[in-house]
Amino acid sequence: MSSTVEVLTALQNSFLGQAIGQSNHLVGATSQVFHILGFVSLLAAVIFINLRLLGLALPNMPLKEVSRQAVKFIWIGFFFASTSGFLMFLSAPTLYYANPAFLAKITLYTLAIVFQVLLYQRVVKLANPGKFLVWTNVLLSFFLWFGVSLTGRAIGYV
Repeated sequence: MSSTVEVLTALQNSFLGQAIGQSNHLVGATSQVFHILGFVSLLAAVIFINLRLLGLALPNMPLKEVSRQAVKFIWIGFFFASTSGFLMFLSAPTLYYANPAFLAKITLYTLAIVFQVLLYQRVVKLANPGKFLVWTNVLLSFFLWFGVSLTGRAIGYV
């Protein structure tokens, strides 16, 4: 038995994993609602920043200010999506781990977060980023975040 499966089995058999896995179905539904609302908050803020980067929203407002305001919603959404997602994961980690859509989602989510923190935030702080940099960032941002959304939706179907 691999060490990864052993860790996942231990998580599933933990007090919290058992409590969530054996709880009323409304607990799972509530977790899903918070997960989706958190992700929608995060995605809406990312879209808004991207629209501003492209000059399609609030063109007279400084990009740095739009980003500063929107980043609050990104982190709030990140908190709710990640926390509720982890709680849902605890209910059946061995099942999620075996699901290729889940693995794709986690990979894209990790890449999106790294991109958001390391590169994207630097670009939106520039006074006048070049067109190539803007379009590269917008396309990569949309690919990663919408990829997370699509692969997350696919988890139930794979």
